Amino acid sequence: MEILLIILPIILVVLALVYVVNESKKRAADKSDKKVNQNKKRKDHREDHMTVGMVVGMCLGTAIGTAFGPEHLALGMSVGMVLGMLVGMNIEG
Repeated sequence: MEILLIILPIILVVLALVYVVNESKKRAADKSDKKVNQNKKRKDHREDHMTVGMVVGMCLGTAIGTAFGPEHLALGMSVGMVLGMLVGMNIEG
């Protein structure tokens, strides 16, 4: 049972990172296919949600870190912040 508590967070982080990298590649490919004029308009009015993603990621990371024990709080918070920041940067509004 203790080995599960050790391996599970590592597996979850690896799966989350693979998902984020694949989504980033898809969005990069989609952006390169668009016309130059549309890219200029989007750059002028582009708004990303990085700060919102960081806040939500920190909250979720803190909750997950606390679920695994108080000694994992800092790790959960920092990983949640980074993943939230990446997701927030990829959301365009």
